Amino acid sequence: MISMITDTSSYADDFLCHCFSGTVHSVYNKTINIQASGQLLALQSASSPLSPVSLITDLTAGMLKSLHIEPGQAVRFSRESIEILSSGKSVLFRYIPGHIYPSGLSALSAGSSPDVLKSRVQMALGKSAADGFCLLFSSRPGMAGGESLVLSAAREHMSRCRLLLWKQGYMEAARTLSQLIGLGIGLTPSGDDFLCGVLASITLCRLSDHPFARCLIAELESHLSDTNDISATFLRCALQNQFSLAICRLPDLPPADEILQSFEAVGHSSGTDTLCGILYALDLAGFLK
Repeated sequence: MISMITDTSSYADDFLCHCFSGTVHSVYNKTINIQASGQLLALQSASSPLSPVSLITDLTAGMLKSLHIEPGQAVRFSRESIEILSSGKSVLFRYIPGHIYPSGLSALSAGSSPDVLKSRVQMALGKSAADGFCLLFSSRPGMAGGESLVLSAAREHMSRCRLLLWKQGYMEAARTLSQLIGLGIGLTPSGDDFLCGVLASITLCRLSDHPFARCLIAELESHLSDTNDISATFLRCALQNQFSLAICRLPDLPPADEILQSFEAVGHSSGTDTLCGILYALDLAGFLK
C-alpha cells in the first residue's frame, strides 16, 4: 500500500534529513509513533492537529488502523519516503508534503502587549468546557466531591512557585514547578502539557535569558525521564523552542474563539492544559521583567 505525507513541520522535516532507520514505537487510534535516534515522529491521520513531530498522512483514522502496524516493526527513511517493513507487504508513505509549517516559535512583536494575548487566552479558557488543569483557571466548579488529588497538587506547586518568584528564589521556584512533570494521566499528562505552555510564554515574552527561565529549562532537561516517551518528546521539543501550529500562531494575536478552537482540537485536554500553562506564565511575566 502506498500513501502520502501531506503536511509536516520544519522540525520534523529537518530531522528526516539526518535519519535513515527506526522502529515503530507505539500505535494508537489516529497515530503511529516511530522512534529514531532517540526521537519520536508521529504518522497521523488526515486533518490531525499539527505538532512539531507530526507527519500528516492522506489516510483517515480507519484507514490508518487497517494497516495493522505493530510496535517493533522496522522503518526506513529517505527524502522521498518512509517505509514500514513487516513480514507481509511493506507500507510505504511517499514524502511529498504540500505544507511544511515553521515550528520555531517567535516572540511577540515589540508593538504587541502580552496583556492583549493574556486577555484573549483568559477569555478562551473561560469558554472552554474541558477538564484537566482548565478547572484551575476557570470559574466553573471542579469535580463533584471536591478537587482531585492531581489538581490539588498542581495548585500547590503553582502557588508555591509564584510565591518563590516574588521573593526572587528562582532556582527553588524552578524546582517547584518542574515537579509537575508526569503529573496526571494519559499519553501526555496534564502537568507536562502545562509546562510546554509555560515554555511557550517564556519565548513569547522574550524571557529566555531570565534567571528563572534558565533554571527552569535546566530542571526540565534533567527530569525528562520522569514522564513517558511521548510526553517527553513534546517537552524536549518545547525546550528547543519547537511548538505546535496552534502555539506558533499566537504571536499574531488571534481572537479568543480562534484560540479556543485550535487548542481544543489537541487531545482530550492536552491543548487546554497547554493553554493554562501559557496563561500562568503570561501572568508571571509582569514581575519577571
